[in-house]
Amino acid sequence: MESTNKDLVFNVSQLMKESVGATRKLELYTPSLVLGDEDTDTDSDALELQARNLEGNIKVTRLTRDLLVQGQVEGEVLVECSRCLDQFWTPIETSLEEKFQPAVDVETGRPVHREAEEEDDTAFEISANHEMDLAEPVRQSILVELPLKPLCKDDCKGLCSQCGANLNEGACDCVTETVDNRWEALRKLQLEDLPSGDSNVN
Repeated sequence: MESTNKDLVFNVSQLMKESVGATRKLELYTPSLVLGDEDTDTDSDALELQARNLEGNIKVTRLTRDLLVQGQVEGEVLVECSRCLDQFWTPIETSLEEKFQPAVDVETGRPVHREAEEEDDTAFEISANHEMDLAEPVRQSILVELPLKPLCKDDCKGLCSQCGANLNEGACDCVTETVDNRWEALRKLQLEDLPSGDSNVN
């Protein structure tokens, strides 16, 4: 997906002209980043995944023909509580280690042609303007770190199974059926377990 977040776009033309092993330190910050796919139906009531206040320190290393990006990113992500379904912001921390390959040679301006063994489908592309866009690798790394069952708080009471009320906001008016355990054995009894009514009595 094409990025519209200019906070995460960096020009690396000078680094691409330096020798192998040269590095750059980048300070990353963006107030917001949409994590959902751009093809997501915007009319849907589903939660739009997003992150805010993302910041981190990134190291970019010049390889033979490519760039290696490494670093840590932290911030907050808007998620939905798995019990009460309320949305809340939760801290997130993730690491980056990605390769970027140039689309054009920085010296000649010609497209970079690679042999089959040099192709790397997992690498990201440095644009023809020698810009490296970190939005997509950051987005992907955050999605991997999302909690499977997020909780707004450890003692979240969830929703009433009958009326759907949020029990964190107070008790609902639903009547909970109380069960007398003394009758449990009778409830488990099957008809075939009962004696037949026409049995002979001696």
